[in-house]
Amino acid sequence: MVRKPKTVKTMCEVWARLMEQASKDKQREKIIAEEFNSMLDTLLCDDFFGTEGQNDPRGDHRDA
Repeated sequence: MVRKPKTVKTMCEVWARLMEQASKDKQREKIIAEEFNSMLDTLLCDDFFGTEGQNDPRGDHRDA
C-alpha cells in the first residue's frame, strides 16, 4: 500500500497507478483529466506558474 503522496517518488507511483486505471475506462479518464485541469487552473490563478503563467506545464499563457 502506498500512503498519501508526500514526495515526488510517491507522487509518481500514485500517478502511474491512476493512469493505469484511467486507461481502462473512458469515463474515469475524463473525470481525472477534468480534475487535473481544475487543479492546474487553481495553481495558475495563484501565480504558481509565474505571474503570467509562463511556466505552466500545459503551455505558456503569455502567448494566449
